[in-house]
Amino acid sequence: MAATDAGYRTYFTSAADMVAALQTAHLEGTAAYKMRTYLGPSVLVIDELGYLPLDQASANWIFQVVSRRYERGSIVLTSNRGFGDWNQVFADAVVAGAIVDRLLHTATVMNIRGASYRARAYTAKQKLKGGGAMVA
Repeated sequence: MAATDAGYRTYFTSAADMVAALQTAHLEGTAAYKMRTYLGPSVLVIDELGYLPLDQASANWIFQVVSRRYERGSIVLTSNRGFGDWNQVFADAVVAGAIVDRLLHTATVMNIRGASYRARAYTAKQKLKGGGAMVA
């Protein structure tokens, strides 16, 4: 939000939506055109990487985006997994390592622990209603 407010061109997508769009474009012969969606903005936000395991094709699409943006554009990436677990997320450990290598080279990593904002909002709403709190 801060990047957008500061005037940077930004694009937000989930990892699953991005790889699905790129795979569909590939099948239609328009992958190079679709790739511009993810390469053009100053800031690309990829949400929810790691929530579901990725097959080989999906891992390759993520690698293509990360490697083509490497040192050319910012990536904000959210994941529920630490980098050490990415071998379980990606079908190919070599591709996982290459992605992590490029991301970490000039990265600022923020590790956020605790209940998600959704869980906190639910708990706050329950307290206002006088109901029980959710255990996370």
